[in-house]
Amino acid sequence: MSEIGYTIVEPRSLEEWLGNAKNRAMLVALLTWLQHQLSDALKDDFPALKIKVIKVEYLGSYPAFGLKGDDDARSDHIERINGLVEHILSDSPITDFLNFAMNDNIDWAAEAQTLLGP
Repeated sequence: MSEIGYTIVEPRSLEEWLGNAKNRAMLVALLTWLQHQLSDALKDDFPALKIKVIKVEYLGSYPAFGLKGDDDARSDHIERINGLVEHILSDSPITDFLNFAMNDNIDWAAEAQTLLGP
């Protein structure tokens, strides 16, 4: 139960956070930052692949990645994304994420409400 036409990807390294309703704004900010990182890292190998932060509904609603494009259901996309997310989280300085999240005066609580609200 999510946006139609997307393959859902819930990165293993984020699974304990994805269902945490208390941190929805932070999760949307983190996933949006990761979306930009992943799109840049995958653009040459998978030019038709689109990655989006989507609403997933399963025992409540939470954000996750949605994949769309040619052959987007292939397991190599999902495994590659899982590996890249782990790499980005372990090797990127926290300031990279904070600079992204705090630039442009984005209200992440409003973004989360727009994405995850009814």
